[in-house]
Amino acid sequence: MQNRPTFDPKLPARVLTERYPVARTVLASYGLDACCGGEHPLEQACAAKGIALVDVVADLRSAHTVAESYNLVPPTMSVGEVRRRFPSTAPVLERYGLGDCGGEEGPEEPLAWFATVHRLPLEDFLRDVREAAARDAGKVPAATTRPSSAPPFSPHFILGSLFLTLTLGATTGMINLLRIAAGGDVPISHRQIHGHTQILGFAALFLMGIAYHALPRILGIGGIRPKSARTSFWLMFIGVVLRNIGQPLAFYSVGRALSFVSAGLEAASVVLFARFVFKLLAGVREGKYDRKDPILRFVAIGTVFFLVAIAFDGAQGIWLAGHFETALPAALVEPFYFAALYGFLLGWIFGFGNRVVSLFLGVGSARRRTPETAMVLQICAVPLFAASYLPSLTMRTALLLRDSGMTAAAIAALVYLAGNGFLWRRGAPTVMRAPGSPSFAIRAAFACLGIWAVLEITAVVLARATRLPAQNPWWADSARHVFSIGFVTLLIVGMSFRILPVFSGKRLWSPRLAYATYALLLGGVALRLLQYPAAFEPLFYRLGSFMGVFVVLALLLFVFNLVRTMRGARMPSRKESSRTPVAFASALPVRN
Repeated sequence: MQNRPTFDPKLPARVLTERYPVARTVLASYGLDACCGGEHPLEQACAAKGIALVDVVADLRSAHTVAESYNLVPPTMSVGEVRRRFPSTAPVLERYGLGDCGGEEGPEEPLAWFATVHRLPLEDFLRDVREAAARDAGKVPAATTRPSSAPPFSPHFILGSLFLTLTLGATTGMINLLRIAAGGDVPISHRQIHGHTQILGFAALFLMGIAYHALPRILGIGGIRPKSARTSFWLMFIGVVLRNIGQPLAFYSVGRALSFVSAGLEAASVVLFARFVFKLLAGVREGKYDRKDPILRFVAIGTVFFLVAIAFDGAQGIWLAGHFETALPAALVEPFYFAALYGFLLGWIFGFGNRVVSLFLGVGSARRRTPETAMVLQICAVPLFAASYLPSLTMRTALLLRDSGMTAAAIAALVYLAGNGFLWRRGAPTVMRAPGSPSFAIRAAFACLGIWAVLEITAVVLARATRLPAQNPWWADSARHVFSIGFVTLLIVGMSFRILPVFSGKRLWSPRLAYATYALLLGGVALRLLQYPAAFEPLFYRLGSFMGVFVVLALLLFVFNLVRTMRGARMPSRKESSRTPVAFASALPVRN
C-alpha cells in the first residue's frame, strides 16, 4: 500500500503535475496549471492568485485518494479479497446485501459480477466501496475480515430436504421400483407418499431454503432473515414425516389423525413462506426492478400456485381423516402434483433462470416477449388441468381439459427455452468459471426440460390422432420423472455446486464427485425412459427399475460433497489458488 503524498507546497505546479497526473485537473480548476509556466512554487502561485493554499492541498489529496481507490478496488476484485484487504468496506457490502457473499476461502467472484446478479447501481456501488477502501489506504492490510453482521447462510433447509429424500423419498422410490420389477406388489399409498415426499420434502423444502437466503439479496433488500424461516422449516419437515406415518395407517384412527395434522402443518409452512415472499415483492425499490420484470412476476405466480397445491394437499388431509382407505383418489393427487411441479417449481425456476442462470451461463438476456409468453401459458395450464378433475364433467370434456393443460405447460417450457437459449447459446468467454463444471449440469437439466416437454406434447398428439394409448399411466410416470429427476434434481445439484460455496465461503470439495453425480442422474433418467419400450418388451422395465439405484447413489455423492464443502475440509490446491481471475463481462442490464 502506497503512503499518502504530502503535496509539498514549495514544489512548482509543473513538478506536481509530473509526479501526480491527477493534480492537473485540480490545479486547472483553480487556474494554477499554467500560472507563470508552472515554474513558481505552489504556495507562491496561490498567494499571487489570492487562493487559500489549504483548500488547494485538500482538493489535491482528495483527488489522489479517489484515483488511488479506483486502482485499489477494480471491478474485477473479488468480494472476499475486498473484505480481507479493506475492513472498512464491510458495512458498505452489508448495506448492498453482499455482506456474507464470498467468504475468506470463497470463489473469486468479482464485485461487478455480484453487482449484476443483485441488480445494483454499479457506479454508485463501486464508488461507495472505493470511498470506504480509501479510508484504509496507508494501513497494513488486515489479516482477517471483520465479522459480518448479516445473518449467515443456514443449511438446515438444505440438509433437511436431503435427509428426507434419502430416507423417505428417493430411497423409498428405489425400493418400490425394485419390488415391482421382481414381481412384488407396492400399495398405491406407498407410491403416493413417495411422490408427496419428493415434492414437498425435497424439492419444495430445498427451494424454500434458497429463497429465504437469496431472494432478499437478489431483490436488493439486504440480508434479512425472518424469524418465521426456521418455523416454516420445522412445520414442513414434521408435516412430511407425519404423512409418511399416517397415510399407510389410515385404517386406524391414529393414522387418520396424523394425516390431518400433517396437512395442517404443511399448509401453515407454505402460508408463512408465501407471506415472506409477497412482503419482499411489495418492498422492492422502484427503479431497481420494474413491476413487470419477469423475475418478480414468475416468483409471484409460482407462489400463488404453491398455495393452490397446498390447498389440494389440505383436501387430501381432510379426505384421509374421513375415510378408512390408504389410497387417495386421483382427483386430489394429480392436480396437487401438477400445481406443485409445473406451477410452483417451474414458475420459480423460470424466474430465477431468467436472471441468475443467464448470468451463470453467460448467455445474455432472453429474447423479447418470450418470458411473458411462457408466463401466460403457465397461468393457463394449471387451472385447465385442475378443472379436468371436476366431478360433473363428461369424460370427453375432462380429457380435453387435461390435454390442454399439459400441452400449455409443455409449450411454455419450449418457449422459455427458445427465448433464453440455454441449450445452444455459447457462454461469454469472460464469464466466471467454477470448479465441478456446474454450467454443464445446468444446461443438461434444461435439456431434460425440453425432452419432458416434447414427450408430453407427443403423447397428447398420438392419443388424439391415433389409437395408441399414449396417455397411459406408465408413460406419463416416465415423463414426470424426466422432469423431476432430470430437470429439477439435476438443476438443484448444479445450482448448489455453483452458489452454495459462495454462501458458505468455501470451495467445492471434489469436482470429480460432482461429475460422477451428474453422470448418475443422467443415467437414471435414461433408464427411466425405458418405460416407453417396456410396453412392448417387459425386459426393458426390469432394466429401468435400476433407475432408483442410480439416483440414490447420485444423491449420496451430492450430500457427501456438499457437506465436506460447507465444512471446509479441503483447502484449495496451489493450482486453484494461483489462477488469475478473468475479466468481468455481462450482457444483462445493470441499473445505473
